[in-house]
Amino acid sequence: MRVVAGVDLGGNAVNYTFLTADEKFLIESLCEYPSKSKEGPAVCLQQILDGLQMAMWQAGVSMDDIAVVGLDTPGPASADGVLSARGSTNFVHPDWAGYDIRAGLEAKAGRPVIYLNDGNAGALWGHFNLFGAHSNATSISAIIGTGLGGGVIIGQ
Repeated sequence: MRVVAGVDLGGNAVNYTFLTADEKFLIESLCEYPSKSKEGPAVCLQQILDGLQMAMWQAGVSMDDIAVVGLDTPGPASADGVLSARGSTNFVHPDWAGYDIRAGLEAKAGRPVIYLNDGNAGALWGHFNLFGAHSNATSISAIIGTGLGGGVIIGQ
């Protein structure tokens, strides 16, 4: 079975899910692991992988089943996942400034990693849940957490 692993990195916790090719979520409830993001990238990336192992066990999948990892983080970052040197309230350790979290996780996990800001990822999740993957609908989302993020999905 090929799946996409979803990894939502926050300041205190990492949340996980898996999505199959037929658009089925393999984890229905919250699957969370401590992020330790305040301890810097080296510690946090290991936490992400340790939590991913726990989530894989819960979902009944292995690393070989994961085709790609989708990663999201809060705060300012480039489209490729380079965290802003201006930081975020969740990434206060100095080693996070300018850190390429997408490439860092990809190297550590041995799987391709796609990156999105968490507001954009939340908007996509909301759109997918309301309209499905093949909809021409347009949606606007405001995601409220530690900060405020969001996104606009424009149908065609």
